[in-house]
Amino acid sequence: MGKKSVVFVAELSYMEKLEVALKSLCAHQGQWKIYVLNENLPTEWFTLMNRRLEAIDSEILNCRVSAESFKQFSLPSAHIHYATFFRYAIPEFVQENRVLYLDSDMIFTQDLSPLFEVDLNGLGIGAVVDCPTTTEGFNAGLMVIDTAWWRQHKVTESLFDLTQKHHQEVYGDQGILNLYFKDAWLRLPWTYNLQVGSDKDQYIYGDLDWYDAFKGVPAVIHYTSYNKPWTAKRFNRFRDIWWFYYALSWEDILLRKPAVKLNFSDMVGDFSYHTAVYTNTADIFELERLLQALPDVAFHILAHSHFGFNLVKLEQYPNLILYPSFDPLTSRKVLEKIDFYLDINPFDEVDHITETAHQLGLPVFSFEVTNHDQTGKNQVFKNDQVDEMVKAVREYLETIER
Repeated sequence: MGKKSVVFVAELSYMEKLEVALKSLCAHQGQWKIYVLNENLPTEWFTLMNRRLEAIDSEILNCRVSAESFKQFSLPSAHIHYATFFRYAIPEFVQENRVLYLDSDMIFTQDLSPLFEVDLNGLGIGAVVDCPTTTEGFNAGLMVIDTAWWRQHKVTESLFDLTQKHHQEVYGDQGILNLYFKDAWLRLPWTYNLQVGSDKDQYIYGDLDWYDAFKGVPAVIHYTSYNKPWTAKRFNRFRDIWWFYYALSWEDILLRKPAVKLNFSDMVGDFSYHTAVYTNTADIFELERLLQALPDVAFHILAHSHFGFNLVKLEQYPNLILYPSFDPLTSRKVLEKIDFYLDINPFDEVDHITETAHQLGLPVFSFEVTNHDQTGKNQVFKNDQVDEMVKAVREYLETIER
């Protein structure tokens, strides 16, 4: 079996993200011929990568693209770089008749070999519908490309012509690609491009069905939009999977060590216990003292808004995990994980959370000034009894079987 060809586009600020994507690609299969269309990636990086990839009979090619003809085109969002238009030049570099184009903000959780066996039925590309934006067009983050078809139909020239005419009217090069191919593209299964960058936006739009529309972990996770997993804010699903591949060493991948089959929690370890606070304020009562007194407990803090600095600065404690603008899926996962709930938000209660905690059979600890429970089910402590609360929490945790 020969090498399979894939192509990425990257610019200097995305070199690290590209390498994480490459780790996930190579973790599931070797024998890749990897084209990287770029303007300014260091040659030393390619040399180092090729030395690594030799171990799995793979190679990476430095494909320089002149950016001058692309800089004039409009971009739909500040997080998108003009290098995205480099995709037009794919047939100029790729000699194989079939290539798989992949965005650098993707993670691959399975072997992508099946995509090279897809029958394109005489069409130029195969791609995944651009969900949730539309049910008609495709997202250009993953494309199975028939490069011979592109050369025969002079696709590169046509894309340039269309861009000159319409770049201010459509969504970047993806809009141009959709204009060109219209309905003449093959629809691939959704698992090959699940756009989790849309998670937060769909929640804002009130589309709560979005989170259950795809079950399980997809073959390709696409961290679209500006909500990236490498930022400080936890907005989207599968953030931990990106960080797993970030942490995974090339040695583990190239030698096919067992670590490749683990996950992020296995790699870095998890906290012994978990609790949560749903809040609408950054001034959570006695939070810092509790973080210090319970270092083996992860504190999951959720809010419907962004967090103020009084709370953000407490991220110096590794057991503090913040979820700004949380969505229903995040809430569900946190509630499935926690061992007890802390009712220590001193202002209005969020989402009737203490009632939910009681329904789940979770013990709830609170202070007099923060207590939102009128049924007597909470364990309520005087405002100066932080040590007593910690002791009660410890006594409860000792009863939990692991």
